[in-house]
Amino acid sequence: MKLDISDDEHFKQLIRRSRRDEFNQMAQILRHDHLVLYGEQGIGKTALLEAFRLENPLGYERIGFRSGYEIELDESLLAPYLIPRPVTRFNEPPGLLIIDGFQDIRSAAIKEKIATLMKEGRKTGYRVILSARRQINEKVFENNARTLRLQGLNERDIDRLVDIFYNERNEHPDAVLTIRELMQEFNGNPRAVLSALNMLVKDECEFIYQNPMLIEGLERPKIILEEPPKIITDIRLVNKKILDKIGRRPEAVYQLSPRQFEMMVAEIFEERGYSVELTKETRDGGKDLIILDQRDIGNFLIYAECKRYAPGNPVGVSVISDLIGRMSADRATAGMVITSSYFSPDAKTFKTKFEHQMQLIDFLKLSTMITKPDNK
Repeated sequence: MKLDISDDEHFKQLIRRSRRDEFNQMAQILRHDHLVLYGEQGIGKTALLEAFRLENPLGYERIGFRSGYEIELDESLLAPYLIPRPVTRFNEPPGLLIIDGFQDIRSAAIKEKIATLMKEGRKTGYRVILSARRQINEKVFENNARTLRLQGLNERDIDRLVDIFYNERNEHPDAVLTIRELMQEFNGNPRAVLSALNMLVKDECEFIYQNPMLIEGLERPKIILEEPPKIITDIRLVNKKILDKIGRRPEAVYQLSPRQFEMMVAEIFEERGYSVELTKETRDGGKDLIILDQRDIGNFLIYAECKRYAPGNPVGVSVISDLIGRMSADRATAGMVITSSYFSPDAKTFKTKFEHQMQLIDFLKLSTMITKPDNK
């Protein structure tokens, strides 16, 4: 069972309190201008926008809240906002259109309509808020709006988030210290913190933090491979990349099939500049990915095994042992096991025997790799 923290009243109060300065800045900006709200995945943009919509501090007569993904699928959703609103009294508050996840809009025609709405906002009687994870490179949007960048929650608010998490379960495990130790890596990102908490408490109730509208129907990509298997850049996906599809939400890996999980991991390493070969799906075991690390001192061949396990199902010694055997037989340089769960104590102990040849990547480490793409 999954509980969405976005529905928790204590969490909503936490957002209103912790984001009060940003909340007031938004209201001040929107008195005269449009707004572009920036912030990394899971930082709380959607929760802040939802709080702003509910409180409606400027008394908007009408507020539309749409995701970029919705508009990309159906641009007719913009139609009501392109029709000028008649102003019946002096200083009447304009309407407000919130587009959450603007980066999901790829259509140039749709972007042009939104740009027109922003340029002619006074005539049409609407203000616009766009939220995005990264810089919008088209100047037409920022030239017609002011920007606000959302930072992570502070340590006090993260502690409150941890309290909300445990109060929902009516239990108080001793995990707060662990979270504080990881705080710097999370940078106050509430979704990353909750992903870590879900890993520390392995029960049947998963506490998640997601947007109001999930991307539904994550269909299985059709894969076309040549023989022998080619580098991942030669794999053609009928759908978008897996990372784009899950919106870089770490908890969304549990919606993937094992094969999709392998493809996602391949994309992560490809983003970091490695050459990656995805092995055939019908195999006897041993490795899912072949990663080539090319350096000045030589080329390193890395075998990777991917295990898309449920959060409470640990990876045991046998997986690592089997991979070591395959590495030895093929004279691979090193190996790694990547999982959506965690590693058993015995598996971690066994790994120490191959300290410089084996790397273990659990869900906590994988989460940072999903949300923070980087080059090697």
